[in-house]
Amino acid sequence: METRNITSEEVPTELEEKYLGGAGVAAAIFTREVPANVDPYDSKNLLIFSVGPFCGTSVPFCGRHFVMAKSPLTKIIGEASAGGFFGNELKCTGYDHIIVKGKSKKPVYLWIKDGTAEIRDASDLWGKGIHYTETELKNIIGDDKIKTSSIGPAGEDLVKYAAIINESDHAAGRCGLGAVMGSKKLKSIVVRGTGKPSVHNKDALKVAVKKIREIVKESPLANVMRESGTLIHMDNFISIGDIPIKNYTMSRWPGTKKIGFYALQTRGEIKHHSCFNCPIACRANIEYEGKWVAWPEYEMLAMMGSNLFVDDLNALIKWNLLVNDLGIDIISLGGNIACFLEAAERKLLNMDLSELGFKQDPEKSDNYQIWGAIEPIEKLIKMITYREGIGNDLAEGVKNFCLIRNLPQDLSTVGKGLEIPAHEPRSSNLTALDYATTCRGAYHCYEPMQLSSGMTLKKELGLTELVDRFSKEEAVDAVIKIQDSSEAYSACGGCIFGFWYTQEITPWINALNAITGRSYSVDTWMKAGEQIFNIKRSYNMDCGITKAADTFGSRFFTPIPKGGTKKNIPPLDELLPKYYELRGWDQEGRPPS
Repeated sequence: METRNITSEEVPTELEEKYLGGAGVAAAIFTREVPANVDPYDSKNLLIFSVGPFCGTSVPFCGRHFVMAKSPLTKIIGEASAGGFFGNELKCTGYDHIIVKGKSKKPVYLWIKDGTAEIRDASDLWGKGIHYTETELKNIIGDDKIKTSSIGPAGEDLVKYAAIINESDHAAGRCGLGAVMGSKKLKSIVVRGTGKPSVHNKDALKVAVKKIREIVKESPLANVMRESGTLIHMDNFISIGDIPIKNYTMSRWPGTKKIGFYALQTRGEIKHHSCFNCPIACRANIEYEGKWVAWPEYEMLAMMGSNLFVDDLNALIKWNLLVNDLGIDIISLGGNIACFLEAAERKLLNMDLSELGFKQDPEKSDNYQIWGAIEPIEKLIKMITYREGIGNDLAEGVKNFCLIRNLPQDLSTVGKGLEIPAHEPRSSNLTALDYATTCRGAYHCYEPMQLSSGMTLKKELGLTELVDRFSKEEAVDAVIKIQDSSEAYSACGGCIFGFWYTQEITPWINALNAITGRSYSVDTWMKAGEQIFNIKRSYNMDCGITKAADTFGSRFFTPIPKGGTKKNIPPLDELLPKYYELRGWDQEGRPPS
């Protein structure tokens, strides 16, 4: 970025064969080229955008793109992904990867069109929100068909959980990669492609795609998601205690009924739409203040709704628009605000809460009405974005906020420094083990917990029956298989929802072989997923992670008295040794070299 030098290179064939493509190749490049001791904001940190072999083809659910860099939040490998149409457009330019190295001295954007690229000045866009940036870039370039992946003010101000947003409301949210982009003064990546990806055997691909679509058509989960998207989790998962409520201190709350899918359904018309080449269309627009806007996904409803005791659906719709425009990871944001609210309630913060707009409790004059306080929460969102007042400390993430403010460790609701997502680890040992061991920190999208309800079964892997959510040995085997297969599938470039819907993985492998001309089997495909997982694990250990980090906040080892978690405490001390053994790692949790 310093020299504005742009080069094009071919990905070595051996890397693509070993790591499948996309995010797998990105992991191989990143772990080889970025020193483990590098600071996330150092010019040596690489920011890598990738698309896999599926992207741009007829394979369903192939509109995903993936981003990787060393995370400023966790100080280990950081990953995020997003749907929409940016990934397909990037693929059609002729590139599978964009690798950004160095730091620009002034704001710029990267413009890529059909195999050519240039760096352009973005000074007039700096400080602007996502919506303005996307609209103005279309005006500047003179093409409404461009796709952009941009940062908002949060990324510019190096909020450590800043997101990268494409098409207004698709977020590569986790791990603060928007802050890495901001540190490089890269406001946006703009792509326009008119090409088509090559396919080795079009007839074989047609057969594989037909099989995938047939399986998806019969999937109960796919049919639920087609109607209600991720929002239905708020209505359905409350029974098993999977919803975060009041900073993960409860598992029952009547307010969930006011902010789930059924509540949104009664509010008014819903217009579904899809990402590139998706047969399900789990996303939708709703009417708000005279405009059709994106509905809030489950993570917004949970992390900024139930987790903060907010049951005002219109407030959540408004915040969804605001947070995406500012460019913040909604999961981490909700975790940080919940931490603040609880600390304030427990009188652990030396500050005047009335200055933030909190109102005194009419029944107890020395207390404030903390939870569900809509106006103060909205003010905190903006203070975090612009690093104003206590927002500057909250912009550092929950773990760092607790250290800065000398707060008790039970408030540190993180895994490897990454805020716990919107699925309660006490509700499932599969979730708990997955959170404890995933390479980016506590991460939710592989969701092995779905095996407990008959979803994400994979017959070729022996996952053909329900796995009890409080099981132990069964949970270990299942989590490893889901992690490795999900890594392989993600490297191919698919949306993880598509993988959830199918109980067979052979059609996906057949599609990959048809596109690439290779000959992966179930075993070699799974081996590639394992290798991707292991190189990231080894890199993290070189960064200083030890087996002691294979856990999460102490709060999650205290049982919730009532509700669907059934007073479960995740038995990580029993699960982890077996997990290391089955993975072939040593007793310290390091993979073989």
